[in-house]
Amino acid sequence: MRLATLVNYLRKSDDPARQQAMADAYAPILRPILIPACAYYLFVTWEHWQTQTGLMLVMFSLISTTTALSFYLFHRYLTSNRKMSLARLEMHGLAMHLFMYLNLLSYLLVYNVQTRYIYFVVLAFIFAITGATTRTVMISVPLTLATLYWFSTSLPSDLYAEYVSITVATAFASISMTGLLRHAIIRQIDARLLADEMTVKAQTLADSDMLTGIPNRRAIFERIDNLVERGTPFWLGIFDLDGFKGINDVYGHSMGDRLLRAAVERAMEMASEGVMIGRIGGDEFAAIIPGDLTELQVKKLVGSRILAITAPYIIENQELSVGASAGFSHFPNMGTYSAQLYEQADFALYKAKTHFRGQCILFDTTDNKEMEHAIAIERELREGNLEEELFILFQPQYSPSKQRVVSFEALARWRNPRLGLVGPDHFIRVAERSGFIQKVTDILFRKGLAELKRWPDDISLSFNLSARDISDQTFVLSLLGKIMKAEISPSRLEFEITETAVMSDLATSSAVLDSLRSSGCKIALDDFGSGYSSFEYLDQLPLDKVKIDRNFIRKVPHSITSREIVAAIIGLCSKLNLRCVLEGVETEDEMTLLAALQPDLIQGYLFGRPMSGEDARQLIAEQQQSNAEQTRLQAQPA
Repeated sequence: MRLATLVNYLRKSDDPARQQAMADAYAPILRPILIPACAYYLFVTWEHWQTQTGLMLVMFSLISTTTALSFYLFHRYLTSNRKMSLARLEMHGLAMHLFMYLNLLSYLLVYNVQTRYIYFVVLAFIFAITGATTRTVMISVPLTLATLYWFSTSLPSDLYAEYVSITVATAFASISMTGLLRHAIIRQIDARLLADEMTVKAQTLADSDMLTGIPNRRAIFERIDNLVERGTPFWLGIFDLDGFKGINDVYGHSMGDRLLRAAVERAMEMASEGVMIGRIGGDEFAAIIPGDLTELQVKKLVGSRILAITAPYIIENQELSVGASAGFSHFPNMGTYSAQLYEQADFALYKAKTHFRGQCILFDTTDNKEMEHAIAIERELREGNLEEELFILFQPQYSPSKQRVVSFEALARWRNPRLGLVGPDHFIRVAERSGFIQKVTDILFRKGLAELKRWPDDISLSFNLSARDISDQTFVLSLLGKIMKAEISPSRLEFEITETAVMSDLATSSAVLDSLRSSGCKIALDDFGSGYSSFEYLDQLPLDKVKIDRNFIRKVPHSITSREIVAAIIGLCSKLNLRCVLEGVETEDEMTLLAALQPDLIQGYLFGRPMSGEDARQLIAEQQQSNAEQTRLQAQPA
């Protein structure tokens, strides 16, 4: 155990950090001694001028003046707050000891004054205190005491014995003083080094993501601020994994965590090129690429990482896949401070996920105005009274066969005191990007349920869900809870989803929609025909209704091809037992052509513009009155 302790002590003694700490600890001890010592040797020089002449004056004055000047310069060096290594401090300490020793030795060699022998004892104590290392003390103190012993050998035996005793006592006292002082200093140093080590560890933990070990959001933004402050050009990018949440929901968080770490390992291959990659939350990551890379070089570099990240993963014999998109901004060409750069990269990421999924999109400065408008909308979403400002308009869905309105689609609207009437195409997009969409959906859904409860039981309501809504099973279950609480039959609720809402994670979307459908709600696929793979969703999603994209409807009067496509979709829906809605029917001419196709439901300005709840109730009441009148007339005898 003692040997292990000694080895550990020797190992610590060689530690550069510990050696520097020793130097830092001894510097304050030496600094206050140097000026009084300088003053003393200036006094000694003056004394030599009073008592010496000729060669002795020159020799003694040279030694004492050099000693005083050396002490003064050493003091200036230490007070300039410059770091001094332990080896250099040791060298200066030995030089200081040597000058003091030579002053006394030279004087006694010329004038052997017995009363000044005791000065060697004083020097031994000073050397024991000011020796920065054990080596310094073991050189200076024995040399001083050996010289004292050498001078005492010329004394009578009684005085010789007395000086021997003084020499031995001084040796033990010096050793004890050195040991006590160094022990106290070393304990203080070890405590400080331990505190520094713990601080470094705490800083590392504070700057690292616990799951992946890469820098976290705090470290990323510190790096950004540092580069901006230094004016160093760099690219800031934000990555987002598509479909990761679905894997978490289906396979559990343990599998999701392993997938996340595996994706990070692939992304970190880019870090070898000087890139800093960090996790800023969930499945979102940031990348800082320093230097003046061209747009083409950035796209090529990031594109290769996206391909690597999206390649299949084999984890516990399961093959898992995620997508990835990225948005990048450049300092100083696109933004000049961290918040602006982050907003630009985030805006570019949203464009990538919306229109260029799986690609790296660079921010376009021409989008600044649109981004500023989006930021203003986000601020109002965060600070505004959405409960009062959000409202719903209702657009009828008309059944030609029954010749009446059978349902309404709930259309989100927002009137803000500062922004005025904000279009849903703007605020819904911003709400999705900023994470406020579920709050918006929740408020609008409650208002829709309140209005639906006032309608007859044979009238239903269609309500739109966003991609974020249907990717969160807990949130969807909360909507079902509201239906039950309102005591409304789930069969009167229809949830509309778009192709883009489900394409990022079809498996999760399908599972969530199954939950809705099994509860009795209906599912409608909106804007059918606008995407590149819509027919695939007819097979993979639990659907009750299809809404044909209005672009086809508008072309029907002018395009035989569009008319045949619409007819084919109507026929397909009939065979698949799906209801079919033709959107955007606005004129009698369009309706005349479409009537021949025997459409199931019609939605458009021809049968009703978006209207308030009060107007919807009035329309329903007029329709009921008209139907009652027709029934009464039919019941009368001819």
